[in-house]
Amino acid sequence: MSVNRNNHLLLNYIRGIGKVLEEEWQQNAKALGLTLAEQHIMWIVHSKEKISVSHIAKIGLWDRSTVMQVIKRLQEKKLVRMLKDERDLRITYIELTEEGKLKRNQSKEKDFELFSFLNEYQKENEEFIEELIRFHREVNLHFHGREFVDWVEETTENYDEW
Repeated sequence: MSVNRNNHLLLNYIRGIGKVLEEEWQQNAKALGLTLAEQHIMWIVHSKEKISVSHIAKIGLWDRSTVMQVIKRLQEKKLVRMLKDERDLRITYIELTEEGKLKRNQSKEKDFELFSFLNEYQKENEEFIEELIRFHREVNLHFHGREFVDWVEETTENYDEW
């Protein structure tokens, strides 16, 4: 399929929005002495309390080796610890340390201008956010599968308790 006018518009506009989100997320993480990937892994670990490296890779949409590199840095910062499964030593679980839990809580306080913009935009377009979420859910279901979408939805249900 060749790139037509609409594909060109979508490709560049989606990339532009992604860039804004990534830069804001990176700045917020950096203010806490973390990288975006480190912060994201901490949130994933928090969502499950204890989670395998393979599961982090699947949910975080990373390669397992990338996850291991980030976890090593988080261990050096004393924010996570690794535990071997007692029945299957091939499985390694990750959990947050007390210091990691505090750092993750601090990351909740950061704001994103992109989300402020979206909230303002919705005031004039009432169903916009709901439709945008439905669309993104379907795209992620298609490309990343049920397990990823289920994790997003499960963690959303408990978000306010975090």
